[in-house]
Amino acid sequence: MKGRLIVLCVALIAANTMCLAQLSPSLPAAPVADAGTIIDLEDSAWQAYKNKQTRSFTKLLYKTYYAVYAGGIKTLDMEVADIAKTELHDYSLADIQVVFPNADVAIITYKTKQGATFDRKDVSGTYYNESVWVKKGEKWLNTFHTAIKAK
Repeated sequence: MKGRLIVLCVALIAANTMCLAQLSPSLPAAPVADAGTIIDLEDSAWQAYKNKQTRSFTKLLYKTYYAVYAGGIKTLDMEVADIAKTELHDYSLADIQVVFPNADVAIITYKTKQGATFDRKDVSGTYYNESVWVKKGEKWLNTFHTAIKAK
């Protein structure tokens, strides 16, 4: 009788442990890139835009890229066309944060100070930005960007 009780207790403990393990959320996968990689990619996009290197800029963006600004929503083609209308004289990135919701997605938020004109109108100032980078194959590509001018 005592032996059956011990076997029953061990079986209950094992079953309980398996049930609890199923309820526990799985640990997030470790990112395949570090924050420095994503920061460097974001800065590369800014440099390519500033230097009007449309080919280099386009290579950093996913084919279904979208951007959201005060003036509206832009597709990849619209964003690239705006390079010709923009004079980005200088910029700096600050207060940078990078998070990895999973191994193939990185979200970067930061503040920029920029001196620029768009369509010959001054758009200089401080902006709050966010970009979403997604790992596609072996490359990280920007799929979404937004910028909001600080008040």
